[in-house]
Amino acid sequence: MKNKSTLLVIAFMTLILAGCGVKKTETINKFSDLDGKTIGMITSGASTQSLADLIAKYEIGAQPKEVLGFNNGTDLITAVITGKIDGAPIMGFIADYYVKRNSNLKIIEAKTNLEGGILMAVRVGDQQLKEDLDKAITTLQGNGVLKQLADQWINNLPPVNEPSIKAIPKIDGAKTLYVGVSGNYVPLDYIAADGKPAGFNVALLTEIGKIIHVNFELVSVDAQAKFAALGSKKIDVVFCQMYNQQISSLFKGSNNKIAMTKPYYTDKGMCLLVKK
Repeated sequence: MKNKSTLLVIAFMTLILAGCGVKKTETINKFSDLDGKTIGMITSGASTQSLADLIAKYEIGAQPKEVLGFNNGTDLITAVITGKIDGAPIMGFIADYYVKRNSNLKIIEAKTNLEGGILMAVRVGDQQLKEDLDKAITTLQGNGVLKQLADQWINNLPPVNEPSIKAIPKIDGAKTLYVGVSGNYVPLDYIAADGKPAGFNVALLTEIGKIIHVNFELVSVDAQAKFAALGSKKIDVVFCQMYNQQISSLFKGSNNKIAMTKPYYTDKGMCLLVKK
């Protein structure tokens, strides 16, 4: 009997100790539930705190307890799943991608119109390059190619598949431009398991290269370092996101040395990704 009691005590203590290492998170059903909670964001062009302040004003109605910055999307989503953060405000198409691949996640729509898009940024002195990229985007919008790429690599991409196209055909005699890829706008700006960019943006640059007669070479860059890499001429083009005027104004002070193209992909905007 004594041995049996001892075993019961040990089993009970083991359960208690096992639970001590797990963060208990409350269910989040709306943005306002983040009042006093911890949120996470990708560290990028605008300051994380500035974006958090804007979301607090228009969506939460109060300041979150803490704002954590993450260097990449994978770490951000992992933090949501493990309970390190209570929610991640991200663009809708990115949230859709992760929810389709993880049944433990859900999306909460924003009540404010935070429509946004993905575009390209170049150095402010490269005005001709910006104009060329804008014209190419306009052409691809007009001939329906952008819609075809979105359907293939975003809208109709099966959850069991990952973006696969990785190679951009070379054009003989054309100059080479270097494009920074961070992998944080999946499945657009996507980096495969082997470390190589793949999918929508690879297909997009292939089509743009044909129109403006340039070769593109993809270079992996950290999200928080991409504008510095652009300014130092390590890369010539970088992908970035932009929301409506309320949010885009946050980028003007820190990134006044860059010129942005028109969006090549538009989205319903920011939503909240949380654990079920």
